[in-house]
Amino acid sequence: MRAFCPSALTLLLAASLANLPALAAPNRSVGFVLAAQSAQLDGLAAASGTNLFLGDSLVTDSGGSLRLQFAANQIYLLPSSAVTLASNGTGVMATLASGTVGFSTSGANPIVIRAMDVIVQPQTPAATHARVTVLSENELEVASFAGPLHLELDGQTYLLAAGKTYGVEITDNAPKQPDQKIKSARNKRKLIVFLFGATAAAAGIVYLVRELCESPDTP
Repeated sequence: MRAFCPSALTLLLAASLANLPALAAPNRSVGFVLAAQSAQLDGLAAASGTNLFLGDSLVTDSGGSLRLQFAANQIYLLPSSAVTLASNGTGVMATLASGTVGFSTSGANPIVIRAMDVIVQPQTPAATHARVTVLSENELEVASFAGPLHLELDGQTYLLAAGKTYGVEITDNAPKQPDQKIKSARNKRKLIVFLFGATAAAAGIVYLVRELCESPDTP
């Protein structure tokens, strides 16, 4: 018994020391503020060059804006917008509470936007530039300026083409009964996606092609 106790103590101490680096590791910066105007980071005035960490909350005033850098990816906030930074397991996810957020991303670890439980992300590793706006408690506007998008809600996926602006509405997929009192489960929700129109960038390309292809005699 005397021989056992020192051995057990040694093993316990070794296990504790092995876990010490992980417990003591500081929170690592995931990006920084590239530009800020009339905006707040965790309740304080946001300034260019400030490091960003998972869990940070960012808000822009009615005339404010923010541009955030994450490696080769960027997120920008338009006026009266609010996001919180989190991780999606492979990269940064910005949860949009209100307003409008845009992102420019490419590569294997793209930026992901979460708005009202809807996940918006690029379909491919190719360069993608998109924007998400909260319109109401169950409706979004999603615009792709470059690159197709992938939407997900409750395990269901929806594919959006590049160069278009969409309205996205969250609805309950379960049939409603007159006497139904219990709210439907979250996995019963679905998205209704409808086309608003081409984005400004896509519309400009269409105009340019038409001007180049039409003959001078075309009225």
